[in-house]
Amino acid sequence: MYKLSALAVTISLTMAASNVAAHEGMHEHHKHHDHHQAFVETINVHGVRHVKPSNSSAMKLDMSQLDTPGSVSVYGADLIEAQGAVTLGQVLHNDASVSTGNVRRGRERFYMRGFVLEPDQSYMRDGQFHLSRYAQPIELYERIEVLKGPSALLYGKSTPAGMINLVTKSAKAERHFSLEQEFGSFGYHRSMADFGGALNAAETVRGRAIISKAGQTGWRKYKDGSYAEQDRLVGALMLEADLSDNTIVSFNFDSTNDDAGIDMGAQHEQNLETGKWERVGKRDFIWDMPWSKRESSVENMGVTLNSNLSDYWTLTAGANHQVHERQTTESMYGKIGKVGGSLTTGKYKLRGRDTFEKFDVSTVFLDLKGELHTGSVFHNVLLGSSVVDYRKTGMQKKVAIAGEYDINDAIIIDKPADLDYRKGEAISEVSRVTNALYIQDLIEFNEQWHLLAGLRFDRERNNKATHFNVLPKLAVMYHPTPETTVYGTYSESFEPTDPISNSADINDKKLFDAMRGKSLEIGVKREFFDGGLLVSTAAFDIEQTNKLVTEKFDADENGKTQITTAAGKVRHQGLELAMEGYLSDSLSINASMMYLDGKIISDPKYAGKRSKDTARFSASSWLSYQLNDDTNLHLKATYEGDRFGDTPNKFKKDGYVKVDAGMSYQLKFANDQQAIIRVNVDNLFGTDYLTGGCMNSATNSAGRSIKASLQYQF
Repeated sequence: MYKLSALAVTISLTMAASNVAAHEGMHEHHKHHDHHQAFVETINVHGVRHVKPSNSSAMKLDMSQLDTPGSVSVYGADLIEAQGAVTLGQVLHNDASVSTGNVRRGRERFYMRGFVLEPDQSYMRDGQFHLSRYAQPIELYERIEVLKGPSALLYGKSTPAGMINLVTKSAKAERHFSLEQEFGSFGYHRSMADFGGALNAAETVRGRAIISKAGQTGWRKYKDGSYAEQDRLVGALMLEADLSDNTIVSFNFDSTNDDAGIDMGAQHEQNLETGKWERVGKRDFIWDMPWSKRESSVENMGVTLNSNLSDYWTLTAGANHQVHERQTTESMYGKIGKVGGSLTTGKYKLRGRDTFEKFDVSTVFLDLKGELHTGSVFHNVLLGSSVVDYRKTGMQKKVAIAGEYDINDAIIIDKPADLDYRKGEAISEVSRVTNALYIQDLIEFNEQWHLLAGLRFDRERNNKATHFNVLPKLAVMYHPTPETTVYGTYSESFEPTDPISNSADINDKKLFDAMRGKSLEIGVKREFFDGGLLVSTAAFDIEQTNKLVTEKFDADENGKTQITTAAGKVRHQGLELAMEGYLSDSLSINASMMYLDGKIISDPKYAGKRSKDTARFSASSWLSYQLNDDTNLHLKATYEGDRFGDTPNKFKKDGYVKVDAGMSYQLKFANDQQAIIRVNVDNLFGTDYLTGGCMNSATNSAGRSIKASLQYQF
C-alpha cells in the first residue's frame, strides 16, 4: 500500500508542476530568441542558485537547450551542494534515465536507457576522454552533464545510450574562501577547503585550490564485527592565465587517493517453495574477510588553450594525462555456490586473489569552430581531431584457501602469506591508440528550420588489430515559436571490445568487431516563464548489434568450458519527460520520468528476455522552496520499478520509492561573509530496497541516514 501511494506522490509532483507550467504558458508573451547566443540563466533560491546553463558538451558548442537536438540534463554545483551529494550516483539519481548497477570494489556502475555506461568509454572530463574506474571526486566538479543518445560523432566510442561529461571547477578572478565541515550517519565525515582568486593586480593570472578529506565506517560488518571503512583524500590545483586579450591558457592537476575495505555484497538464494529470492545471512553481514581491501590512486594533469582567432572563429586545444593505480586484495570472488559453498547451510569457502592494475591514458584534441554564411544560410561549423592513447598493465596472484567457513561464527582467518600480486603473473596487456577526425555543421536556413549534419572518421590500433569506423549523425530541428523546438535525430555508435581473456574459452585471445549501435529519437522542448522553466519530452529507439555472448557447457577434450561470440543483439525503446527550472519566485523543480522497454533480440539462450537491471518505469522529482531570504526547504522522491538483476530474468528486484528531505539556513555577516547550515535526510521513511547487481552482489539499502554541514564563505 505504501509503495503505491508513494509512487503516486512522485508522479503527481511532476505532473502538477507540468500543469502549472502549461497553464502559465497559455498567457505568456512571445519573446525574441537569439539562436546564436548561449543561454545561461541564474535563479536565486535561498542563496542556493538553481542554474539552467547551456550545454558545452552536447555539440562542443555553447548552445542553449532549445538549439540542441537531443536530450541533455545538467546538474550544477549548487544543486549538488543543496542535496548533500558526495558521490556521482547520488547526483545521477536526479535523472530517471540513469540507474545504478553494481557498486562493488569501491566504484559505481551505471545504466543509461538500459545500457551499461562502461568506465573506459562512457565518461568525459571537460569534453575529453576520461577513465572512470574509481569513485568520482564530486568536490571538483562545477556541473554534471548527462548526454542521452549516441555521442560517438564528437567523442568516439561510446554506448548508444549516451555519455556523462564531468565539468571541473575553474579559477576565477574574484577572491573567495570556503571552509566546510560535514558529519553524518554511519561514521561519515568530510572536511573541505576551496579558495582562490586573482594572483596579480591586473587579474590576468588566476588560481584555485581544493582539498577534501573524507571517511566513513559504513553500516555493514565483517564476521568479527569490524566495518568496511573508507578514507579518501582529494586535492586539486587550477591555474588560468590571459596570454593576450584573445587567448587563455588553463592548467589543472588533481589527485584522488581512496582506500577502503571490500564488501562483495549480499548473497541470495531462491526459495523453491515460494519461488522468491531470499537474502542469506543477516542484513548487514559482509562475506569477505576483514583484510580484504582496495587501494586506489588517481592523478590527472591537463592543459587547455582557448583562442579567439577573429570575431567568427575560435580555436580550442588541449591535452590530458591520467594515471590510475589500484590494488585489490580479495578473500573471495565469484559465485559462492560454484566454489564449494552452500548458501542453504551457510557454509562457504574462500579463495584469495591479489590484483594490481595500472591504467595510463593520454588524450590530445584540437577543435576549430567558426560561423559563416552561404547566401542567406547561416553555418556554425566545427572541425576537430583527437588522439587517445590507452594502456593497461598489471599483475595478479591467486591462492587457494583451505577449509570451510560458517556465516554464524566470528572465526577470522589470516591473510595467506603468499597472497601478493608481486609473486603472481602478468595480466594480459591492453594497449590501443585511437585517432579521429570529425566535422559538424549546424545549418540555420531560417529562424524556424535548422539542420545538424556530421561525420566522424575513426581509427583504432591495438596490440591485435586495426579497426576503422565511419560514423554519421543527422538531426532536424523545427522552431514553431521562439520558445519551442521539435527535433528528430539519427546517429550511430561503436564500442570496440578487448580480446577474450579466459583460458577456458574456445575463442580465448580472439578479438571481435566492435559493437554497433543505431539510434532514432524524436522530441519536443519548450520554455515557460520567460525561459525560467524548460519542459522536454523524447521518444527513442536504440538497437545494438555484435554484442558478446557466452555459452557454457561441460568441458570438452581440450578442457574448454565455454565459447564467446559476437552474436548478441538488443533493442531498447522508450519515452522520457523532463522538467527543470522554477515554477515561481520561491519554488524550483528538477524532475524526470522514463518508460523503457528493453529486450534481448538475439542470444543463443536468452532471446526475448528483458535486459538486465532495466525497470519499465522510473521517476525522480526534486522540489526546492525558498521559505524566506535565509531558509530553504527541499523534498525529493525517487521511484524505480521492478527489474531483473540477471540476464536469465530469474532474480527479480521489487520496485521501490525513496524520499529524501533537507533544509538550509544562511547566516550573513559583515564584509560579505556568510555561513550556510545544511541538514539532509536520506531515505526519510527507511525504505528497504535492493541496489543494482545480481543475486551475488545486490545489497540492501542502508536505511535512514542524516547528514549535517556547516560552510563558511567570504
